[in-house]
Amino acid sequence: MNPLAQPKWAGTHPINEWIRHQTTTAQGQALIERLDCETGFALVRSRISSRREIRERCEHDGNDRTLVITFGLSGQSEFVDPFGNALPFKASHTTVSVFHAGAGERRYAANESVQQLRLVVSESALIRYIGAERCERLLGRDLRPNEHFRQIAHAGSCVSEHLRFFRNPHAGEYDGLRQRIHALSLLAEQLNLLAPASPCSERLKSRDRDALERIEACLRAHLDQPLNIAWMCTALGISEYKLKEYFRRAYGSSPARHLTEMRMLKAREMLTSGYRVSEAAYRVGYQHPSNFSAAFTRFFGYPPKSIRSS
Repeated sequence: MNPLAQPKWAGTHPINEWIRHQTTTAQGQALIERLDCETGFALVRSRISSRREIRERCEHDGNDRTLVITFGLSGQSEFVDPFGNALPFKASHTTVSVFHAGAGERRYAANESVQQLRLVVSESALIRYIGAERCERLLGRDLRPNEHFRQIAHAGSCVSEHLRFFRNPHAGEYDGLRQRIHALSLLAEQLNLLAPASPCSERLKSRDRDALERIEACLRAHLDQPLNIAWMCTALGISEYKLKEYFRRAYGSSPARHLTEMRMLKAREMLTSGYRVSEAAYRVGYQHPSNFSAAFTRFFGYPPKSIRSS
């Protein structure tokens, strides 16, 4: 086993606390630090130096696709999959990639100090942050069985006060709220570069925002019912035109699509917590688990039973 191998992070850790793993040998040293900011979103800082070349075998697995944004701070390294496809990491460059399930090898040259900062974001967290449509635009199609990763971008890093914050070795000494603000701001900067939000020429007025919040609360409270546009309009005392207009202006989406997104995210949260597929289906308004399974698979790209089996 490689004495400088990066650790596998298992289980849950306290939010806003750095988890550190340090290894020192006669050949070199490695320091890996992870900050779990929110469910599905973490930062990883790594500093690795060795007197010999390192080739570290690694595997990645999970139900979600994962977006990895790597900022090269010093030195260079690469990730190589079993087919020889390489993902480069280089000082002053940002590498953006998508992983799902597969294996590969991290490679570090001898006598070189490599420092990197990674934003690791699950697909479900991305949907929560930027919506399903924008997430799909960013991640693209599902990876094929023989694809272990997909490179989205590799370019010079942009100047960022939030990146400078985490370059500071003492960043972990600041309070958790400040670290979380910088982490989310750094992620937001990158997402705006990679998948800009669709421009919205019409801003919601204050009373419209209040109405939208009331609509959202109503939908969340009745996810277990077979909702449709007519039911929403009757329950909320609003016209179909006005209802659709709220969602178009606020989300660039339709009420039906937004409702589906809410249901799928709630269902996956329940499945992860241990609910059976049939239980999750009924709780989010599906009378037939088979219909729910088909809708879930269309939305996420994998069946709900895969969460239970994993």
